[in-house]
Amino acid sequence: MEYRLNIDENMISFKVQKKGDHGVTLCHGNRLLEVDYTVISGHHLYLLVNGLPVNAYLARDGNTKTVIIRGIPYSIGNGDTPDTRTRGKKRSQVIPHEITPPMPAVVVRIQVSPGDRVKQGESVIVVESMKMETTLTAPSDGSVRAVNVAVGDKVMPGQILVDIDKEAAASTEGESQPD
Repeated sequence: MEYRLNIDENMISFKVQKKGDHGVTLCHGNRLLEVDYTVISGHHLYLLVNGLPVNAYLARDGNTKTVIIRGIPYSIGNGDTPDTRTRGKKRSQVIPHEITPPMPAVVVRIQVSPGDRVKQGESVIVVESMKMETTLTAPSDGSVRAVNVAVGDKVMPGQILVDIDKEAAASTEGESQPD
């Protein structure tokens, strides 16, 4: 069966063949991937990709999913289903807009405080799950409005850990210059 996926705004076609109860063979061009998977939870998959272990964490966002692998988020949607949230314009970012854990975890470090200014990609909070730390980063430039958790808190996917007010794009139109 052939699937078309929109991955970070790139359309990619895969031929997929089911392999047993918990595996698939993916073919993209000349590249062949053997993938075996174990569902850990609704937000966590343990994969063996060509024999190499990979943890994948999932979050839904409308018609798309964000898959986080090795700390890098990938936005994935069905290439045959239009995403009505972005119709008529190109999405400016593929990074999730909220700081939320990709899996059930415990907060181990908070690296910002209310009022702090952050840059996109800057480390904000560190969570731990299954003896593995994940650093969550700022989705955009802005200022921290609130930190909604404390070190030691147990957190779940979808729970917003830090509120950041996105910085408006600087505009010089219509602004007067000082004399």
